[in-house]
Amino acid sequence: MKFSEKYIEKVNSLVKPINHFETLAKDGFLNEYIKDFFYDKYCNDMEFRENIMIIQQEYSHEPVEEINNEYLTALSNELTNFIEKNEK
Repeated sequence: MKFSEKYIEKVNSLVKPINHFETLAKDGFLNEYIKDFFYDKYCNDMEFRENIMIIQQEYSHEPVEEINNEYLTALSNELTNFIEKNEK
């Protein structure tokens, strides 16, 4: 029996190993864990930081204040750039 490419893609997207960051995010402890054990990496490695933020968004059951602050800061910077360019 041969499966279609679409079916295989669907199964691959649903079946994947869960890592400990995802489990911590589900339980609401990921921020504390990162601050205790990966603070320097979180602050200096943008790819790691983005991955952690994505995990928090996908698996956390509560809003994450740090992510909201990141988005607000990015939005503020973009709006400031937009206003500065339009004032010229």
